[in-house]
Amino acid sequence: MLLVTELSSEHNASSVGGSAERRPVVIRHAEPDDAPALGALLASALWAKYRPTLGRRAADALALVIADDLSASGHGYWVAAQDGRVVGAAHLAVAEDAPPHGVARRLANVIGWPRTLWALGALSILAHGPLADDEAYVGELAVAADARRQGVAALLMARLDRAARERGKSHMTLWVTDDNAPARALYAQLGFSDRLARHWRVGRLVFGSAGATLMEKQITVAVSPESGTT
Repeated sequence: MLLVTELSSEHNASSVGGSAERRPVVIRHAEPDDAPALGALLASALWAKYRPTLGRRAADALALVIADDLSASGHGYWVAAQDGRVVGAAHLAVAEDAPPHGVARRLANVIGWPRTLWALGALSILAHGPLADDEAYVGELAVAADARRQGVAALLMARLDRAARERGKSHMTLWVTDDNAPARALYAQLGFSDRLARHWRVGRLVFGSAGATLMEKQITVAVSPESGTT
């Protein structure tokens, strides 16, 4: 799902070492069984995007769509797990990814066709569009409310950076809404800079933000041990 990133308040870029009460956070590739947790997390943390579009059953609708995505071995979802619970999630998309198929039908199975058509139309305002061959796009980044300010978002972004380099990409991009100052600060700290501004009227009515900014980061392509080249 190539949708604008809407990061909730997490902006501490330090690593997570755990505490006496909690175990360290583990970043791993998402598994099919993670779909319900991912749906619930995205619906909660990114409520400003999904509640106005998918409605009160946003978590169920997202879980159904994500479950299909996770069935592919090369999917772009990564999760942050702590004490056996998913506390963060991120999605990385590249041009080689298979195009979404059957999303409308799966959404309609949960929220009905009228709401699905409205949701897809509204979410298209946030869509990034076709990806360049050397581009990796961060489509989602979310952290649970009780796990913020612990460096979870920074750990997820570091893993996406590595995944992008492993895929031979030279730059990462993401959209962030203009009213999300904590997210903008985190991304700037991680090396992203503003590239393009987008302003909208309808989006302000639906999502409560006057626009969004495309941010970009140049990355170094991983070196292949076999070839010795980048």
